[in-house]
Amino acid sequence: MISGRGQSLVELAICLPVVLALGLGVPAVVRIVDANAGLHAATEAAAGAAARAADASAAEATAQTRFAAVIALYPVRSSSLVVSLDDFSRGTTITATATGIVDIGWETMALLPAHIVIEAKAEARAEPWRSRP
Repeated sequence: MISGRGQSLVELAICLPVVLALGLGVPAVVRIVDANAGLHAATEAAAGAAARAADASAAEATAQTRFAAVIALYPVRSSSLVVSLDDFSRGTTITATATGIVDIGWETMALLPAHIVIEAKAEARAEPWRSRP
C-alpha cells in the first residue's frame, strides 16, 4: 500500500500560494474600490456645491469644505481637490479634479506597491439663478 502523505504535501505546496494570494488580495482590492468610490463621491459633491455657490470665491471655499467632509469617511490619505473656476458665469461648466493615496497596508504582497494613487474628475454646470453674469 502506497502512502498518500507525499501527495498531500505536493497538493498543499500547490494550493497554499493561491489561497494566501486570495486571502491577502481580496481585502486590498476592497479597500481600493471603497476609496475610489469615496473619492468620486467627494469630487462630485464638491463640484455640485461649487455650482450652487453665489460667486467664484464662495464656490472654491464651499467645494473644499464639502470635499473634506465627504472624503473624511473613506480610507484615502493625502487627498487634494482642484476646482477650475476660470469663468464663473451662468451656465458655465465647473470641473473638479481630485487625487488621493490608498494605503494597502498589511495586505501588501511582494510584487505589489504599498500604496496606490487614485484620481477622480467631476463636472457640474453653474446654476444660472445663483451666479452673476
